[in-house]
Amino acid sequence: MKNSLRFPSRLLSGVVAAVIAAGGLTAGGATAAFAAPPPTSGPGDQSQAVVPDPFVERIGGADRYAVSAAVSAHTFEPGVPVAYVASGEVFSDALSASAAAGAEGGVVLLTKPDEIPVPVATELRRLKPQRIVVLGGPATVAPEVETALRAFSGRIDRVGGADRFAVSASVSANVFGSHRPVAYVASGSSYPDALSASAAAGRLGGPVLLVGKDVVPVLVADELRRLAPAKIVVLGGLSTVSDGVLAELRTMGTTGRIDGPDRYAVSAAVSADAFPPSVPTVFVASGAAFADALSGGAAAIANAGPMLLVTTDAVPGPVEAELRRLRPNRIVVLGGTASVSDATMEKLRDYLRP
Repeated sequence: MKNSLRFPSRLLSGVVAAVIAAGGLTAGGATAAFAAPPPTSGPGDQSQAVVPDPFVERIGGADRYAVSAAVSAHTFEPGVPVAYVASGEVFSDALSASAAAGAEGGVVLLTKPDEIPVPVATELRRLKPQRIVVLGGPATVAPEVETALRAFSGRIDRVGGADRFAVSASVSANVFGSHRPVAYVASGSSYPDALSASAAAGRLGGPVLLVGKDVVPVLVADELRRLAPAKIVVLGGLSTVSDGVLAELRTMGTTGRIDGPDRYAVSAAVSADAFPPSVPTVFVASGAAFADALSGGAAAIANAGPMLLVTTDAVPGPVEAELRRLRPNRIVVLGGTASVSDATMEKLRDYLRP
């Protein structure tokens, strides 16, 4: 796995290609447009790591699958320990995957229910993962897809369950040992609050588990008791996770809530709770189109940065305040201009480290 901030020769070559192609870097059918490319090192100093000026970049693509593949290609080297493959149409299974993938140094890729999209197949062929984990049951990822994935790895596992809550608990149980520093708990039906949790969970070393608004599913409760985390962090307000659920979770350990007036405030608060100022990299995704953030979580963990949500045409006030506190050297925008406009991307440059 590579740290993109070091800008190895592969990424620098991509920047050169981007210049030749008038700003577009083609990889697996997706494009990564650089708003402010890093400088190259000077003559006679090629052995030194490049220290880039602060910059913003976009990783986009023709659709959510192309973005998924491009995020992976931008972040991970071949031979990753694991690639999690989840439905690009049913988001719940992927919500828990990023924290698990991050803990194992792996990637999350999205697939169609009945076929592997070409950009994702191309990326899996490049990655050569030691293991592929299919998330969800056959209704979300068909057995034919599982069979096709055998072309890319010698080991294919499936983590399924009766519902999204069971999958969430199984993913955690397969990856995390007991006595974790934290376990994040989010709604299994209202997704935005969980989008920012993966990066925070990856930094702090815990899973993301899903609950109903008014109930802690039995398998999730059992998993929390097994984990025995130092703290349980509930994400979102009463409209997504009730006080009754909060009270039940308190019987399992020290429990608090991170909420706010909207998903953007929650996103900022999750980041502020987990990340110090001057992080190297911040990932930014749409708070309305969830797919791009699902693939970005593992990449954010690999770059030790948070995931923040924005609207298409604006940086919400709480996110703006958090970006001013973080002052990153690099901001990575996920998705195309329909998700995050060029104007918003340009605005993000105001929050880079001076």
